[in-house]
Amino acid sequence: MKRFLILAGAAAVLIGAGAVAAKQTEPTPAAKPAPTVSGVMVEAAGKANPLVDPTTQFVREHLPEGQSEQIARFRDDVCVKVVGLPAEFDAFVARRVIEVAGQVHAPVAKAADCTPNVNVVFTPNPQAQLDDIARRKDILLGFHFVAQTKKLTTVDRPVQAWYVTRTRDATGNSWIEVNHPVPVCIPDCQNPIPQSERPMGRAGSRLGNGMSAEVVHSLILADTNKLAGEKIETVADYIAVLALAKWQGLNRCNATPTILNRMADGCNDPPEAATPQDLALLTGLYSVEARESGAQQRATIASAIRKAGADHR
Repeated sequence: MKRFLILAGAAAVLIGAGAVAAKQTEPTPAAKPAPTVSGVMVEAAGKANPLVDPTTQFVREHLPEGQSEQIARFRDDVCVKVVGLPAEFDAFVARRVIEVAGQVHAPVAKAADCTPNVNVVFTPNPQAQLDDIARRKDILLGFHFVAQTKKLTTVDRPVQAWYVTRTRDATGNSWIEVNHPVPVCIPDCQNPIPQSERPMGRAGSRLGNGMSAEVVHSLILADTNKLAGEKIETVADYIAVLALAKWQGLNRCNATPTILNRMADGCNDPPEAATPQDLALLTGLYSVEARESGAQQRATIASAIRKAGADHR
């Protein structure tokens, strides 16, 4: 718990510093850009494999398995802090994240003074904000190898997220997933656990290994310049979906109806709100058995998305 509080405190300090810069240039309403922009190349998505179910492929491509080969979700109560916009808009976005969390049965903090584990920063200069975080507390960027650092610390989307995750064994022991040479401190740095003594999974079953994967912290940076002209309701829904799961590969359009297409490249008529498929995916994620294998979890989530699609035809 102390380890988590240290992590949350670091996030609050860094994000609070960035919020000052963000508020110097508050976003103002602007007309939506023209449908065509010169000088922009859009890479078309590859053809779908007719032998692969598109919903299963959607889950496989966008919800990565962690070190325990499972799909991560929040186990701790979700607590949201949003900065960088006028106060009423910050509050609106935070409230929407909590509303969606409740809809999909994610755990939600009840106390108003909870420690944030979802931090959202609206800023006109997200790259400077990210550079500062990477320099002062790179653990907030999540597990990564040194070779991945440059890509991981480059802002290239209107809204972008980074996740801290952890793995837990059947006895309750857990560790934050970081690629650091020093021992990981659990629960605090007075009693570090060496790599050789970290919890290990149970062998002998394809249905699960006794481990579970968790999201500990979501960091989301939103570029106010690139979001000019978007409805606050649309942005809030996009951030809510982004915050409640660990996502990857969101730059391309998806055949599955999803608000994630809103910020993807070259999408025609992307949704302006979280779709039934988005909510079904998150509901499926928060309903799966935590210690099931990643393949079983993926199948359950894909089934929930297919049912949502059938129910709304």
